[in-house]
This record gives sequence, structure tokens and C-alpha cells, in this order.
Amino acid sequence: MLLQIVPMPGGPLMNPIWSSAAAALGEKPSGSVTIDTGMTMLAICRLTCTVAVGLLAVLIGQHRRRAEMLLSALAGIATLVSLERIASSFSLPEPFPFLPPAAQSAAETISIFGFVLTAAAIVRGYERSRPSRSQSRKPVATAAIETAATLAASLINLAAVVLSGDPVALFAALFGAGLLLAVLVIRKGRLGSWGQAGTAAVLALALSTFIAFMPGRVESELIIRMTDDARPLGVGAGTLAALAPIYGDWPEAPAVGTSAAATVTIEMGRPFLWLIVLIAATWAALLLRGALQRGRDFVYSAAGAGCIAALLISASSTGGGLSLASSVILSATLGLAVAQSKGETSSASAVSAPRQWREPRSFKWRPYGALVVLALFLAAHGAWVLLPEVSRPAQIGLPSDQRHATVARQDQERANRSAVLAVVRGDLWAESAFTYASMLWTDQALELEESGDRSARTSTSLLKTLHYAPHRGDAWLMLASTCERLKMQACNVGALLKMSYYTAPDRAGLLPLRLAQALRSKDIGGDDELADMARRDIRFVLARSPDLRPALIAAYRSASSAGKRLVEQTVTPVDPGYLIVLRAKLT
Repeated sequence: MLLQIVPMPGGPLMNPIWSSAAAALGEKPSGSVTIDTGMTMLAICRLTCTVAVGLLAVLIGQHRRRAEMLLSALAGIATLVSLERIASSFSLPEPFPFLPPAAQSAAETISIFGFVLTAAAIVRGYERSRPSRSQSRKPVATAAIETAATLAASLINLAAVVLSGDPVALFAALFGAGLLLAVLVIRKGRLGSWGQAGTAAVLALALSTFIAFMPGRVESELIIRMTDDARPLGVGAGTLAALAPIYGDWPEAPAVGTSAAATVTIEMGRPFLWLIVLIAATWAALLLRGALQRGRDFVYSAAGAGCIAALLISASSTGGGLSLASSVILSATLGLAVAQSKGETSSASAVSAPRQWREPRSFKWRPYGALVVLALFLAAHGAWVLLPEVSRPAQIGLPSDQRHATVARQDQERANRSAVLAVVRGDLWAESAFTYASMLWTDQALELEESGDRSARTSTSLLKTLHYAPHRGDAWLMLASTCERLKMQACNVGALLKMSYYTAPDRAGLLPLRLAQALRSKDIGGDDELADMARRDIRFVLARSPDLRPALIAAYRSASSAGKRLVEQTVTPVDPGYLIVLRAKLT
């Protein structure tokens, strides 16, 4: 991820969109692997957060009692999420679900982890019911209540996975819990190397059989095209939603129906996907080895291995494993597994051993210094994420008319402050620019502020948007519509309009303003590529979007002579009768 945001002056690693953006702006090529620096920075912040949760779990989980409490807490959280999913399926009508659609895949992954964690809690309860030299048996009533509660939680998580209707998710949950049972069988049966190899062979046979007969997942056409075009280093972590409009029309929540494997392939590249799979499988094997070498606390390492296995299997079907919520659950589980893989840090041995004089311990400044640096790093990340969001107004898009532009103008100061605080987030700079969109509908002779500070802030916001997020088709359109008024040195309206078409070809919300600007452009008569793009919009209006015909009429009325000829030549073969309507409206 850090490599993806490193500035580059050019070369094969840089995404080609930066070269196209530089050519349109009349600048020297400069960019990075990612197509959106701010979104990749946010992804890095999420990754840092999950790593911090894992380190915190390592510190907490070194003591047996705290490890038990953390395991119970994780299982309880996952069970509550599963209860919400079940309630959403049975108790409430469709318009009033507990979980929004964007959270369904994350909740499904948490339910999978919950089944593995509750299975670990069941095995842990069984181990605790056996008396040892250092621990007496629990009262029968207390043990029975704990066992019943754990079994109920396990059934709730399993029911939530079953209700999802995804056989891959169900197998992932069962296989993850099966690893726990396999470790328990090996330990109780005191199986040697041959027995362990046989158990591993049974698990491998079950996995390979399911993979062979697994129902294939059908991704959307856009995802298939993006996967086929995936670059070796990807297009940037967290940029799937940013890339999607370039490939065509796209729903509001693009990541809902996309598998984690496809998302990682697109955003990070195929080599990174297989590297992560190899690292995760190796880590799971090491945790299983540690579980076989531990005492009765083996369940923590086995649970970590089970969650990794479940995540790898479910990644081919659901994208919930990449969400922040499920990542935090997994990170805490793996931190607990690492903490308990070497045994408890306790003073039991010190109590039983005779007291001996020890030299005073010197202060270990290195680990504490590293923790302080990590804390400051996390605090800086948190401030960078939270402060812009606190100042940020409601989400602002490119206004479609003067009324919406007037409403957006009221949030100028807040939007600009939020963008300044975030520095590299192109989405916030775009919102800041859109609050100045009223100049698109204001007569230049009547706009008194245009030559002053307002004009400078508009151009700054637009340029920063395109320097950090060159995929923003709406920002390209606004720059094409205002660059002459802003008196920018490099103002190639045709090139700017083509960048808007390249980056958002099927966004119907941009069509009225973009078509009007293209037909007014002096380049429309001599630029065949721009003319073809305008013809595509005209055909779209005539064939598929009759509600945009008034916008076509308005664009025709304000078009240049070359633009009017282009409209007439395009409309005549498709709908000759409508040409009469256009000319009648003109007169």
C-alpha cells in the first residue's frame, strides 16, 4: 500500500490515468500506482487500526483469565451480530432492516468467525471441566449454564450462516470449526506423526472435494472486465468504487456484491493476492503447530488458524472479510492466538520457587519507545481521519442546476476547511469545488467576485481534486466548463471534456451539463473523438432516457453552429420527427 502512494515521475508502474490527466492539464507527467491517493491513505489507516487491535490483544491475552474474557467477548459480539441478521430475516419487513445492505457481507463474515470462536469456547469449556493440579473443577450448575450458553451461541451463529444461503460461507464456517476438532482429536488420541498426517489428509480431501464441486460464483460484467484488466500492482487499495465509473454505470454500493478475492485482485494485483494467501496459509500452519505443542490453552491458537482458514475459503464468495468490523474481529483473534501460543506470562512459577535475590531490572526503553511511537502514529492517523469528517458538511455532488448550486454554496467554508485538513483527499477537494458551481449559471458580467479570491479558490480546489483523484469525471466537467472564466493558463476545453467522458462515460447525472458544454465547444467540429462522444450521449437520450430530452433541447438551443449540425445529423437517422421538435423549440 505504501508503494502505491509513492509519487513517480512516470514509468510502467504509474497508472496511465495520471499521464492522461497531465496531458489534459498541460503539465508534466507525475503520479503513482493508485488512482486515488486519499482513498489509499484511508485504507492504510484502516490497516493500521487492525494491526493496533491485534497488538492490544497480544498484550491483553498473555494472562489466562484475560484471554478467556477476550475470547468470550469476541464470541459474544459475533453472536449479537448473528442475532441481528436473524432478526432482519424474520422480524422486520424489507424496508426496515437492522443492517444496511452495505453491512450484510461484513455481518456474514463475522457470523462465520463467530461459529469458529464459539466452537473454541465449547472446547475451552470442556478442557476447563477436567480438574488439574492447579485448578479445581467448577460447580456443576455453573459449568452447565456456561455450556448451554456457548452451545446456544454456536447454533445462533451457524443459523445466521445458513440463512445467508451461501454454501461457500457454510463450508468455510464448518471447516474452520473442523480444524479445532481435528486438533482436539489429535491431542486426545495422542496421535503420532502418522496420525497427524492422516488427519491432515482428511481435511485436505474435504477441502479439495468442495473446491471441485463448489458452485461457481458469477461476478458482474463490470467486475469481470476490471479483473481481466487488473494491473500487477493494482489500482490502489480502497479504489474499487473510484475505478468502477470508468467501466460504465455502477450502483451506489459497488463493494456489496464483490468477492474479497476479486477486490484484492483489482486493487492490489494478482501477485499480491497470491502472496497474501501464501502468508495466511503459512501463519495458519504455524498456529496449528503451536496448538499441538501447547497445554489446555491450545484452543486459542487453533481458533486463530480456524478463522484464517474460514477467511481464505469465504474470500472467493463474499467481500465481508475486507470490512473494518470483520477485520477487527479477526485481528483480535489472531492477537489472542499469538499471545497464548507460548503460554501464560504469570507469576505462578515464581510463587512456588524459593525466593532468590535478583538484580534490579533495567528499564527496557526499546519496546516501550516502540509502543509510544506506534501510539503517536495511530493518534496522527485518527486525527487525519476524524477532523475532516467533523468539519465536513453533508455529501455534495456537482449541482445539476442553479437552485442546487445555491444550496451547495452555503457550505463553502466547511467544505474548504475539511479539504484543507485532509490535504490529499480528492473527494473532499471535489466537494469544496462544487460549492462554487453557481458560476456555471451566472452571467460573467454580473459576477463581481469572479476575478478575486473566489476564482482562485475554485481553481485551487479543482486542480487539487484532479492532482489527487484524476478519476473524478464530475471535476473534469466542472473544470472544462469554468476554465475560461477562471482564466487558467492551460485551458483545453476539448481535452478536459474528453477526460470527463473517459472517467465517467455512463453517469446520467453529468449528461445535461456535459452535452451542453460539448455542443458549445469550438472543438466539436474538428475533434472527431469528442464528436463521437457527444453523439453517444444524444443516442442515449433518444433511445433510453426520454426524461433527459428537455436537456437535449436546452443543449441544442445553446450549441454552436457546428454543434447544431452534429445534433441534427445524429437525430435524423434515429428519430426524424424529433428534429422538428428541436427546431420548433429553437424558434
